[in-house]
Amino acid sequence: MPFITNKIKEAKKLAKKYGYLPYIIDRYLEFLGIDETIKLLEANEKPLNLWIRANTLKIIPDEIYKRLKEKGFILKKSEWIPYAFKIEKEISNVGSLHEYLQGYYYIQNIASMLPAHILNPTSNEFVIDMCAAPGGKSTHLAQLMENKGTLLLIERNKKRIPALKTNLYRMGIHNSIILNFDAKNLGTLDFKADKILLDAPCTGEGLIRQDPSRKNSKSIQDIQKMAEIQKELLFSGLNSLKKNGLLLYSTCSIAPEENEFVINEVLDKTSNIKIIQIEKNYGLPGYSKIFGKTLRKELKFSQRFFPHIHDSIGFFICLFKKEI
Repeated sequence: MPFITNKIKEAKKLAKKYGYLPYIIDRYLEFLGIDETIKLLEANEKPLNLWIRANTLKIIPDEIYKRLKEKGFILKKSEWIPYAFKIEKEISNVGSLHEYLQGYYYIQNIASMLPAHILNPTSNEFVIDMCAAPGGKSTHLAQLMENKGTLLLIERNKKRIPALKTNLYRMGIHNSIILNFDAKNLGTLDFKADKILLDAPCTGEGLIRQDPSRKNSKSIQDIQKMAEIQKELLFSGLNSLKKNGLLLYSTCSIAPEENEFVINEVLDKTSNIKIIQIEKNYGLPGYSKIFGKTLRKELKFSQRFFPHIHDSIGFFICLFKKEI
């Protein structure tokens, strides 16, 4: 016991040094354990590698790899996504290169590329992105659709739409329609989609490595508030699927309250939706037991990503199928 007590004190001392609010660390200790919490805190202090996603609508991946390598960049090909590269050495700002301005690639963390990659929309489908701006996942969906089919991009915040438009234009996307609308009310439009991406607004607890201000800018009340919004959005999205349609839910939060708990509550009130297993294990299984509560066992099919394990942002993904 004294050893465990000392380890807890060590973790809390480290958290205080790095500027975390106490409630965050208390929760980490409970669902991650002492050693994993310490590893997570230390990983969040390390610089995050940049990743780029080659835009296959405009250029082949090998060509963008060649061009940046000739400029002196050191890139490593992703094992998960064949058109994604990690920038291991950045010679100059990768966001100011001619190739970026021409829309040959999008700067995006590898974990954030997985939702569209897993949903894998095709050129003859009707696809909805429920929270579209600034466009990272939207342009990825369009890329996979080969700029065909119909892609409905919903964005509630009018001020974020110019950034979305800019990225669509830069990446050469023309199969999309932008709708300034609250996706919680998607059902009122009477649309039924083949596939839906819901990258839900969240507290961003997984973005601390990228944005250190998130260590102390959110309260437990913020998590609870976001969870209510996430439930409404997930209900709305699931109700707007066609039979056999797929919805992928993702957040850049590692908080179980914004992920497993949200899904568990929504599915408790829904009879025709099931969680389906993602074909490849990219991350760790989601929690079916957490904070002393037992949740539905299918949550093990969701996947979690942690900075200290996957060298990425913290992230969560879960795939659903509508049966009726």
